[in-house]
Amino acid sequence: MTVATLGIQKEIKLADRCRFGVGGPADFFVEVTAAEDIKAAIMYALDHNLDYFIYGEGSNLFFDDKGFRGLVIRISGGKFEVSSGGVVRVDAGYSLPKLVRDLAEKGWGGLEFLGNIPGSIGGAVVGNAGCYGKAIKDVLIDAQVYSVKQNKIEEWKPKDFEFDYRHSKIKYDPDKIILSVNLKAVKRSPSEIVREIEQELNERKSKHPHTAKCAGSFFKNPKEMAAWKAITDAGMADANVGGAAISPKHANFLVNSGGATSEDILKLARMIQKEVSSKLGIQLEPEVRYVGEFSVRGI
Repeated sequence: MTVATLGIQKEIKLADRCRFGVGGPADFFVEVTAAEDIKAAIMYALDHNLDYFIYGEGSNLFFDDKGFRGLVIRISGGKFEVSSGGVVRVDAGYSLPKLVRDLAEKGWGGLEFLGNIPGSIGGAVVGNAGCYGKAIKDVLIDAQVYSVKQNKIEEWKPKDFEFDYRHSKIKYDPDKIILSVNLKAVKRSPSEIVREIEQELNERKSKHPHTAKCAGSFFKNPKEMAAWKAITDAGMADANVGGAAISPKHANFLVNSGGATSEDILKLARMIQKEVSSKLGIQLEPEVRYVGEFSVRGI
């Protein structure tokens, strides 16, 4: 397929395409939905010797100020369907909060805990999104995964992902791309589902900077204590570097308070890690991904 056929654009500012609002221009950028278009975009990158990076809604990452030297592929949109037995087949680009609410309208629940987590279905599975002791792995039946090197679609069961806390084995593997998933839902009263979702949203807004430019919880919770408490106990709750700052609402949320650069975020994150390690002996591991000029890089 050609650039025109796929709709590939050039020099697209990535700050406008992630929730953190940080990132320079991508050499090439394309937004796709269908499985065949996802595969075609990847093949285009390979045929033209381009590095590529694939993501969904961009709610758990930030891009480098220099942008990306290659093709950035954003998977968005799609559709879902529910069987009479409660099996939900949904495309990877579908919005997670939208899915939970759309299912609620049809009287299907069981996914309420995911209702206010921003992101796409594919991204949620890749990062094993969740809250309150639950994660998407708990409702995952299987997923259709495209293996780039083998050029074939595979069916993965939950065990194949080797899920861990906010992690799966394909989180940093550009060879494995989720195309769609099957989730399990249960019959519930639509009004009860909506009430639970809205109640949790109000609680979330009271504790989290829900509308801020950020990527959600920045660090994973270590086994010793919650990440926000470790940051606070280390005296870092009001730290900032340039336009990057710790939210006054929640110490584990690093936010773009205005004009933040990727370097600001990296410096602040590393400063927090250093202080928490030095003062508490706790190693904070990032939950958020940093996308460098050519690939995902460590923070």
